[in-house]
Amino acid sequence: MKKIMAILIVALAGVAVTLMIQRRAKAKLAENDAFLRQQDNQLSELAVEQQRLSNLVTRTQRLAAEDQTAELARLRSKAEALRTQTNELGKQVEEIRRSRPAPSASKPESHPPEYYQQLHKMAGAKPTDARNLASVLSLYASDHNGQFPSSLDQVAPYLRKQHLSLSGTNELEIVYRGSFNDLKKLPLGSVAVIRDRQIWASPEGKMMRVYGMADGSGQIVASDDNFQSWEAEHIVLPPSAR
Repeated sequence: MKKIMAILIVALAGVAVTLMIQRRAKAKLAENDAFLRQQDNQLSELAVEQQRLSNLVTRTQRLAAEDQTAELARLRSKAEALRTQTNELGKQVEEIRRSRPAPSASKPESHPPEYYQQLHKMAGAKPTDARNLASVLSLYASDHNGQFPSSLDQVAPYLRKQHLSLSGTNELEIVYRGSFNDLKKLPLGSVAVIRDRQIWASPEGKMMRVYGMADGSGQIVASDDNFQSWEAEHIVLPPSAR
């Protein structure tokens, strides 16, 4: 009887141990399952986030490309408009040049040498001052993209550099303030760029005035109509003033 009881106790103990091991194994499996489910959830969330970021990058790149394309199209359109405007202005300038007759050199009247000696004596330093100023105007223009100066003060350094001086007794003014490039098709010796404000009478009673020409020369001009006819032929207005 005692042996049977001992056997039963041992058997029950074995069953209890087996049950405990099984419960522990089930608990471990349940824990592992929970951990795996958590990992799966995290992987799913990471996959969703990765897809969202990928879509965002693709959309951003597409928008950037569209913006660049639109900007390039805008710049091309602006450049084309400017080119068209430049071509139109060039045509207008060329038409104005063709429609305006080129100034012709006036033929000087024939006089004896004594007349010119007396004339230059009366003119004094006027022709020399006009010639010196006219010669430095082209030097100034070559340093300023062909643009003539707007005042005589701007050419003072050029006079000093060329060792030229003015008498200080004459009232000279600039009569051409445009671009030297607009004069290239004209005879420079017939285009006045400097004018003396003072007028005096010649030995024969005509009105006289000194002009400096675009080729750097000086001219003494006689007139019967207050120089209107002569200046209409020899003073060129820049395109902006026409």
